[in-house]
Amino acid sequence: MDIRRLRLWESRNATVLTNDLIQVVLEDQGSMVLELSALLEKGGRINAHLMPYYRGTGTSVFSDENAEFWKTSPFLYQKAGSYFSFPNYGPSYDGIQGLQEQSGFTASAYWMVERYGTDPEFGGVWLMSMVRNRKEHYQVRKIDMLLPNHPVHYTAIFITNNGSEDLLANTAWNNEVGSPFLESGCVLNASAQSWRTGPEESLTGVVSRLQPNVQFDDWKKAPLKQGGTVDLTEVSPPIGKTDFISGAIPRLSNLGWSSVINPRQQMVYFTFFPGPQALGEGEIGLNFNNFLFDYGGRTETPWALYPGGMSQQYSINCGSGTNNLYAGTKEASASDTLFDADTTVIIPAGETRSLYYATAFAPYDNNRIGGNFYTVEQVEEGLLLKRTRSYAIIPADSVFHCIKTLAKRVMATD
Repeated sequence: MDIRRLRLWESRNATVLTNDLIQVVLEDQGSMVLELSALLEKGGRINAHLMPYYRGTGTSVFSDENAEFWKTSPFLYQKAGSYFSFPNYGPSYDGIQGLQEQSGFTASAYWMVERYGTDPEFGGVWLMSMVRNRKEHYQVRKIDMLLPNHPVHYTAIFITNNGSEDLLANTAWNNEVGSPFLESGCVLNASAQSWRTGPEESLTGVVSRLQPNVQFDDWKKAPLKQGGTVDLTEVSPPIGKTDFISGAIPRLSNLGWSSVINPRQQMVYFTFFPGPQALGEGEIGLNFNNFLFDYGGRTETPWALYPGGMSQQYSINCGSGTNNLYAGTKEASASDTLFDADTTVIIPAGETRSLYYATAFAPYDNNRIGGNFYTVEQVEEGLLLKRTRSYAIIPADSVFHCIKTLAKRVMATD
């Protein structure tokens, strides 16, 4: 177990957390998880996360002479891997308190590292960081944790509304995976059982293949614009298309999850979080699995080298959130629902809400799992991925006991 600070570039710093199975590199800018890497069965390490070719390395997009290439967006300038979106999960817009950043203030802002260290009770390493929005009177504190012998990056989020009015918001985790882990032939899975596409204009500068504004239950038979269906659980090669879907987490579930499996590498990338039935007092749920299939359908910069050019990005975002597709909060209200599930959260004035989320990246032995699994079970050893008589186990704390205990301790001394 190890934790240390790292200088990436001038005024760009990160924290490295390592255990015997995985390594996490977490940048202060946007609290972007640049690296979630694991050991391959045949030797070497592989990073599951996307590192876009266009990612800026300067102090800020605002001081970069080519800022227009990134649409003067700090989010696009520093985006990579996994990150948390709050309070807006959608396009940027001018709100009452000023600009609401694309994919949220939390993904655009600088996070201040408060403390980090080792945990004597569970033997893990942890980092606590914080970002504050003074205009909108809220702060978000995050604890990141690794445990011994778990190929899992655990996170705890604490959102405090310091204002005098309730705060309406989206909360969403993004998990962008890319090459060399992601390749055609990978298979996808998720806990959602009903899916929906959004309006065609929800993602600007995108060429899509799915019918807009439609609902479907089987994402192996998603409806295409040109007729027919496509199996979205099978990762395509670059086809010049980009699409976004959201699926509802079953209301009676104790666990929400999503996964990407690479059968050739025998590696699984697995996200999980408490389901609607497992939420404790003051906890925020994530109501939807979100998938952005970025198979080369973006023709604007920075995804393309020039406006109207060929997209240089091939990735999948397999995150989850409480959101109305990618509409954001511009016209949102507290009564909005999708599949009878809330698309916004309310942080009452003067109160704090918590959210727990984890991402695992691990090899598996049974090659039949490469054909996908059918069920996920929470067992004492962790998470059991089952395919009829075949299974794989991911060692994990699926009820988040360790990070909840740590959070109570370190927050009490803050």
